Amino acid sequence: MTRKDALLYQNARFYEAFELSSVEMMEEIWSDSSAVRCIHPGWSIVEGRNAVLESWQRIFEGEVHMKVTLLNVRADVYGNIGVVVLQEEVHYTSGKLSNTGSVMATNIFEHDGKNWKLIHHHGSPTVVVEEQEGENFRYN
Repeated sequence: MTRKDALLYQNARFYEAFELSSVEMMEEIWSDSSAVRCIHPGWSIVEGRNAVLESWQRIFEGEVHMKVTLLNVRADVYGNIGVVVLQEEVHYTSGKLSNTGSVMATNIFEHDGKNWKLIHHHGSPTVVVEEQEGENFRYN
């Protein structure tokens, strides 16, 4: 398995932990580094491993089931840093209610000599802009 394949595998494990609402899996995936940061859509930055894991615990405590489809996944390796950018299509179900949202995400991993460990996750809601006829504008 190439380093890039291993990076993509670890990224997929992150989303598996998300879907399974598994803090235990998140603990395995996230780095012990002091550089750990997470920005959930609509949240302020969460800093530090313990705070990040607690944020996932809070998300998982809700009675919401989530299914994530990954689209347009792009991964690059820069030495011991791996960067994955993608679009998350998140389907939420809570009781009889369901909804789907789109999030653009960046996941940054650091290789610890054995495995890729997540050090940064940033998710931002996707804004849908309808195309309209008219002039294009350029801002200088």
